[in-house]
Amino acid sequence: MKAAVVYEYGQPIETVDAHLGEVGPNDVRVAIRASGLCHSDVSVQTGALPFPLPMILGHEGAGVVEAVGDAVTTCVPGDHVVLSALIHCGICDNCVKGRPNLCFWGLNTIFGGRNPDGSLRARDAQGRELYQFSSIGTLAEELVCHEKHAIPIPRDVSFEAACLTGCGVLTGLSAVLNRARVEAGKSVVVIGCGGVGLNVIQGAVLASAGMIVAVDLNETKLDMARRFGATHTLNAATVGSIPDAVRELTGGFGADYVFEVVGVPELVRQGWDSLRIDGTLTVIGVHPSTSEAILPAGEFATSEKTLMSCLYGTSRPTKDIPLAVELYRQGRLKLDELVTHHFSLDQINDAVATMNRGTDARGVVVFDG
Repeated sequence: MKAAVVYEYGQPIETVDAHLGEVGPNDVRVAIRASGLCHSDVSVQTGALPFPLPMILGHEGAGVVEAVGDAVTTCVPGDHVVLSALIHCGICDNCVKGRPNLCFWGLNTIFGGRNPDGSLRARDAQGRELYQFSSIGTLAEELVCHEKHAIPIPRDVSFEAACLTGCGVLTGLSAVLNRARVEAGKSVVVIGCGGVGLNVIQGAVLASAGMIVAVDLNETKLDMARRFGATHTLNAATVGSIPDAVRELTGGFGADYVFEVVGVPELVRQGWDSLRIDGTLTVIGVHPSTSEAILPAGEFATSEKTLMSCLYGTSRPTKDIPLAVELYRQGRLKLDELVTHHFSLDQINDAVATMNRGTDARGVVVFDG
């Protein structure tokens, strides 16, 4: 099979021949049909996210189950599945309190890039073991992963649409609905209107927010934001001060909710300054591991503003991925419109270049099958 692999930080991604190991008792083997390319994948390539190498990239995929282990109970061969970027044990403190995105076992597994039993399931043609991003590595023709990654979906949903629910869609929607819990009628500002930011906007629409303000440097993305439900747009390149512009739109008060979806520390401060008293800033963007954000400490005692971090949208993948798919089937969630470019696996570096130019919402790698 072919797989997109990073061997060295800062170097182009290589499309190589790879071989998968045996399917373990709790494993599934999935033929990937479509996989989105996310900024997090590129952050592994650049070293901004220092994951172990060499690594098969990809954590936003959908495909068909080809084989299952003897102990698998959640799916059968032939099932269509979305690959969740997170897994959870169901019994730790965080799982029991309804926060499976913070499962200790699951986080240790995916950050290590290994199967939960500690093994690596893939090797390249030279015999080098390959890590899998989020323990799945969906930018490959096939993968072997733990069954908890594979979420069955109806067969009438296209793989290109379905794969997006594995990360970008789930992160954006759930950040609004599960983490910030946006209230109806309130004002929302979304800083960054890429693949995740557009889904924050969709989440705000589903939450019946009042004013939805989209902020970006790219007019193309601002046009998309309006089509996805933004009521107002601000071009950060021309508006001057984002906080001043937000206050002008909100009668001088600031926004009830702000979402930072870029991963730039300075935008965390601008998001904070765009809040009204008692407002909530939710930081979704993946920041370089060594970066720091600076906030005015004096406001901690005077404004009751809230700063929230957010991992994978505070989602519950086994519940929220099927929910997103069903909203799409009902026509209440735009997924097809998110796909702005298609690529083959051999074009993976072109896909990265397109993403870096800021001209797409989501580029999707499509596999024959």
